[in-house]
Amino acid sequence: MLERFQDVSYLQMFYTVLFSLSIFIVLTIIRRIYFSPISDIPGPFVARFSILWQLWVTATGQLGPAIVALHKKHGKFVRIAYNEVSVCDPEGSPTLLKQNIDKGSWYEITALPDSRLQNQMSITSASNSARLFKGLAGGYKLSNILQAEPFIDDCISLFRRRIDDLSAASQPIDFSMWFTFLFFDIVGETTFSKRFGFIDEGRDVADAIKNQWILTSYLAIMGYFPWAHNWLLANPLIEYFNLQPAMHVFDTTKAAVAARATNFKSHPDMVEQWMRANEEHPERFSKDDILAAGVVTVGAAADTSGAALQAFVYFLMRDPEMLTQLRAEIDTADLAPIPTYESVRNLPVLQACIKEALRIHCPVSIGLPRVSPPGGITICSRLFPAGTILSVNQWAVHSLPVFGPDAERFNPRRWLAPTPPGASLPAREAPTTPTYPPGPHDGAHLRLMHECLIPFSAGYNACPGQHLARVEIGKVAAVMVRDYEIAQVDAGRAWMWRSHFSAVPWGWDCWVKTRRRG
Repeated sequence: MLERFQDVSYLQMFYTVLFSLSIFIVLTIIRRIYFSPISDIPGPFVARFSILWQLWVTATGQLGPAIVALHKKHGKFVRIAYNEVSVCDPEGSPTLLKQNIDKGSWYEITALPDSRLQNQMSITSASNSARLFKGLAGGYKLSNILQAEPFIDDCISLFRRRIDDLSAASQPIDFSMWFTFLFFDIVGETTFSKRFGFIDEGRDVADAIKNQWILTSYLAIMGYFPWAHNWLLANPLIEYFNLQPAMHVFDTTKAAVAARATNFKSHPDMVEQWMRANEEHPERFSKDDILAAGVVTVGAAADTSGAALQAFVYFLMRDPEMLTQLRAEIDTADLAPIPTYESVRNLPVLQACIKEALRIHCPVSIGLPRVSPPGGITICSRLFPAGTILSVNQWAVHSLPVFGPDAERFNPRRWLAPTPPGASLPAREAPTTPTYPPGPHDGAHLRLMHECLIPFSAGYNACPGQHLARVEIGKVAAVMVRDYEIAQVDAGRAWMWRSHFSAVPWGWDCWVKTRRRG
């Protein structure tokens, strides 16, 4: 009898807990849908009370296009989660990114390989990130990158020889791999004076690149579940047993940074500058900070630059008129066999094509979340209360009508309007005055377009490696246009890509024919 009574008691307790939990969930959903400070902002229904919509479009690889579609339908504000609003406005989005406010907790997952190595990207505090960057800044400066330019040239020369060999053998070339090989080796040279060996071996060493793509997809989703990440890939046992994806890259970086500390014959690189910062201010910039910076630089720089250069080549093949104009500019520029950055940065048509490639297929497709500070923040005349997550999706901003009625089409001509004196251009880009017919925009409109071109983000969390990206993309882009005729194996076939953390394309192998040598 007593046992039956206990069974009934346990069953009643179970139903009571289940009923209470159901009531709590229902009330939470009602509160989030109808009584949230952002209840009036439109968006997908499930996004009004959960993060399920974000998880779904991220997992299915449609994040960037999905955000673009929502903003086209609903306007500048879209509710994409119960406490997150995506902001897409030509003035509001850049303004938000330039505010010194904390980043969303999603960024915490970018501490690689785990939370013991915090980097500028993973630190969500605006003030702490700014303090760390004081130690990092010297390594990322354009002047420091250019000191290593001869060694960047060595990588490009080796890359060019590999492409020549494949061309002579009539083998199709997978640029999704070869561009990534190149940029991994360049970032190794500029960071710690050591190539990873991808170009030398002509293959994905230890499946590092394949695993890197898997890792970024994992991070895009698990960033919403940091507690689970700490038990999975961020578990120190994963590193101990060498089970972390892309461990070849991490191990090589770790060993190279350690070796670089005692190698005084290396060429100028980022680690040299970071070691100097550590010697001068060890209290604010530690040796762990050097390793963390090296890991995140390598992890974030190669596939994104590769995706940008893929877009450059892919879309130019589909615009023969623009390719002819660009090739004429490069052919008459008297460039060195491996062009200097100084020479390519002043080629207006080339720079227009690079900007347009970065705009039409931004390598980063995940939103850039910021947290509304105490007292709230006003964006586009609307006050968002403290704690509200406000994100900027670069794909959405790059689709704004400010870029013209053909914003969904690759058209570098939009950047070729004459630049008035004093125009605000992206960092390190000199104003130019083209001699060809101007584009459709006046100077003020062109300045606004530059404000909305944010492939490297903006503000205190702008990509610190953007100078390296501009240097390597500009130099390699000029070489590809000048030295090669490129055609897809399957002419006209669309490439494939998925929009998770980044949007790295694949599936558009090409025939390459050498054109001439500079």
